Amino acid sequence: MVSNSILLNYSGTVEAAQTIPLNFRTNGTVEKVLVDEGDFIKKGQLLATINDTDAKNLFEIAQSKYQQATDAYNRLKSVYDKGSLPEIKWVEMETNLTQAKSSFELSKNNLEKCKLISPMSGIIGRRNIEPGMSSINLMGSPLEIVDINRVNIKISIPENEISKINKGIEADISVSAIGDKNFKGKVTSVSPVAEKFSRTYEAKIEVANTDLALKPGMVCDVKLYIPSTKSLVVVPYQSISKDSDGNTFVYTVDIRAKRAHKQIVTTGDYFGDHIEVISGLSSGQTIVSKGANKLSDNYLINW
Repeated sequence: MVSNSILLNYSGTVEAAQTIPLNFRTNGTVEKVLVDEGDFIKKGQLLATINDTDAKNLFEIAQSKYQQATDAYNRLKSVYDKGSLPEIKWVEMETNLTQAKSSFELSKNNLEKCKLISPMSGIIGRRNIEPGMSSINLMGSPLEIVDINRVNIKISIPENEISKINKGIEADISVSAIGDKNFKGKVTSVSPVAEKFSRTYEAKIEVANTDLALKPGMVCDVKLYIPSTKSLVVVPYQSISKDSDGNTFVYTVDIRAKRAHKQIVTTGDYFGDHIEVISGLSSGQTIVSKGANKLSDNYLINW
């Protein structure tokens, strides 16, 4: 096969473009959970609450003291302005008002911390809380928001192919879970560091997901088209054999004579399940791709 581009095949996994873990800003017992996994939510929406009885009581006390301090300040201000109130008493009044205001704002903030508010619009991807649970003992975040208007397809690249993968390479994605629906994408990132155990490199492909059909965790087939500056001759790697002298060869087929002939070749890089043939073959030749181990030079083929 002669090609001006290299086709590489991978298995990929769909990931959300953005995942935000949400946590309560204070400890307590979960009172309400207002959303479920898969729910669409808006920025500023109330998602869950912690029991706020203690925080509400402290808020009401602070609010009352702040109101008292404000009333006293307003009553004595006219007295101070007329010079009938000692300076030291006025400074004390101002200090009391400032402290009461600070306590009020602090208690108000602590009351608001009992609410879990969404910082963005998206979808609830994970729910790890139920009413009655303690926010202290949760394993992981209570809720996670995911943005799947755009998703990433994560693939693993073998080390012998990583040099061919760059940002901007176009990809075709097929997802069997939704009827082999096809999507287009482009490589947006390529890790420079191999995974410790698999010795593969992670790459991500960004895909528009306007109808939200792609869900995180879905498995998909990925085809990457690697542009080449020259025409390449590539053959299935199963068609390549080595003889006892260490020569690499394929069996070409003489269709008229119905015979297979041993052809010495020089191979290059692997491209998925194909390998480049640098010399020894030309366009248009027919080769044996399977069962070559059963053949010999000038072998008669029964069609």
